[in-house]
Amino acid sequence: MSKAIPVVSIIGKQNTGKTTLIEILIPLLKKKGYRIGTIKYNVPFFQVDYEGKDTHRHYAAGADVVSISSPEKLAIIKRGGGKSPSIKTLIETNYRDVDVIFVEGYKHWNYPSIEIQQDQQHMISKNKEYKHRLRITNTAKTSSHAPSFTQDDLDKAIHFIESKMM
Repeated sequence: MSKAIPVVSIIGKQNTGKTTLIEILIPLLKKKGYRIGTIKYNVPFFQVDYEGKDTHRHYAAGADVVSISSPEKLAIIKRGGGKSPSIKTLIETNYRDVDVIFVEGYKHWNYPSIEIQQDQQHMISKNKEYKHRLRITNTAKTSSHAPSFTQDDLDKAIHFIESKMM
């Protein structure tokens, strides 16, 4: 039996910078040689295929599984049967070749997590030490509207993630 792949949830309220943090962490971890998977979970509806494309036509005709591939990408569209697969099922069937998986937007799973908060004061008042949770703040006051993180926050996040990979 192979070793379980570590999963780290990136959690926080809407627009706190979950996606931004993942976008920053991926290249930092890739530079260290890690293979990274991500799961955006609990999205009620999404579209990866577009009307008029061959794969869309195959799916519309009733195919249960449709895939399209190239040397750079692979996409598989599979009918869900009215129910989203569990994170565990997704990992077992699609993520066996990565070193760590980030799950964004689903805080009710019992995975180690990085919680993003906007308000430093709020974070300090709730800041108990959790072995499996790291709390960081974004610094929302930047010239752009996109959340940003300090180098200290990023270093803590990388250390936390690597500790879960051991």
